[in-house]
Amino acid sequence: MDSEPRNPVEVAEKPEKITKPGMVNQLIPYLITAAIFIYLYLTIDFGKMFHLLASANLVWFIPATVLMTVVFALVDSFSFGQAYSWFNTKLSTYEKIELRTAPYVIQVTLAPLAEVLFVLYLWRRKGISPAHALSSSIWTVINDFASVFTALTLAVVYNLKTDLVPEIGVWWLVVMIVFWVFYFGNLIFWHSPLQPKMAGWIERSHQAGLDQKGARKIILRVAGPLIQLLRTFSIARWYHYLWVYFVRLFIVVAAVISNYAALRALGLHPPLALVLIAIPIIFYAHFLPINVGGYGGPQALSILFFYEIGQCGSKEAVAAYSFLWSTGFLVGRFLFGAVFIRGFMKKTFPEGFRNWRRQAQ
Repeated sequence: MDSEPRNPVEVAEKPEKITKPGMVNQLIPYLITAAIFIYLYLTIDFGKMFHLLASANLVWFIPATVLMTVVFALVDSFSFGQAYSWFNTKLSTYEKIELRTAPYVIQVTLAPLAEVLFVLYLWRRKGISPAHALSSSIWTVINDFASVFTALTLAVVYNLKTDLVPEIGVWWLVVMIVFWVFYFGNLIFWHSPLQPKMAGWIERSHQAGLDQKGARKIILRVAGPLIQLLRTFSIARWYHYLWVYFVRLFIVVAAVISNYAALRALGLHPPLALVLIAIPIIFYAHFLPINVGGYGGPQALSILFFYEIGQCGSKEAVAAYSFLWSTGFLVGRFLFGAVFIRGFMKKTFPEGFRNWRRQAQ
C-alpha cells in the first residue's frame, strides 16, 4: 500500500468540534505538583538547597542547556512534523517548527491545553481529522519510547554485569524485554499479510455510521474515531520507523549530556549505569500531564534515583540539581517557542483566542 495518504482536506468532509480540556483536567497537574512541593518542603532544607544553587558551577551547564534546547526543538519539529507530513498532509519546514515549538509557551503553565493546540493547528490550517493527527502523534511517541528504551536496556544490562546499583535488578530487564516484544510485535504485525486488510478496514471505518440510524449509528460514530487512531500504524513503513527512531535518539543523548552537566554543577557523581537509567526517565517525566512547567514529577524521581537508590549526595543537592535542570529547560523552551507563538496563534485562532475559548466551553 502506498505510504502517501490522501489529502486530509478532502477526507474531512464534515467539521469536527475540538474543545479545550475541562477545568478538572487543568487543575489536576497543579494539585499533584503542589503535593510534591509540600512533601519536598517537609523533607528537605530549602535554605541549604538555595545556597547550593547559588554556589553551583555553571561553566558547562549553560552551554549544555543551550545545546539541549536547540536539539530538542529541532528534533521534536522534524520527527512529529515529518510524521504529520508523511501521513496527513505536506508541511513546509517552517510549518513543522512553528507547529511543534510555539505551544511550548503554553506548556509552561497549561500543558493539557498545549496538547490540544497541536491538533487544532492541523485541523484548522490543513483540514486534518483530529483522530488522524493523534494517530501520527501516538505513532511518533512509541518510536520515541524505543529510543529511550535503547539507552535503558543497555544501561540495565551493563548494571546487571557490574552490579554498580544493586537496586536495579533483573525485574528492570523484564520490563525492557516486555517493551521490545510489544514494539517489534507491532512492527511485524503491520508488515504482515494482514496489513492490507487492516488498512482497508480502518479506511472504511472513517465513514462508519454516516448511513446508519439509531443506536447503531451512535456506536459506530464513537468507534470510528477510536479505530482511526490506528491509521498511521497501518500505512507506516519500516523506513519511517527507522527515521524517527534514529532522529529521536539525539534528544536522549542531549538530555543525558545536559543533565550530567547539571549533576556535576552541584558536585554529584552518580555511576554511569544509574545516569543512563535515571536521566531518560526523569527527562520524559517533564511531559507527564501531572506536572506544571516540568516541575513536580522530575524532582520526586530525581530524589528517588540519585538519593534513595544511588545515594549520590544529600537530598538538598539532588533537589538543587533537579530544579536547576528543570528551570533551564523550561526557560529555553519558552524562549524558543516565543519566537513563533504570535504567528501560530494568528493562524490557529483567526477569530481570536478568547472567542474560541468561549465557543469551546
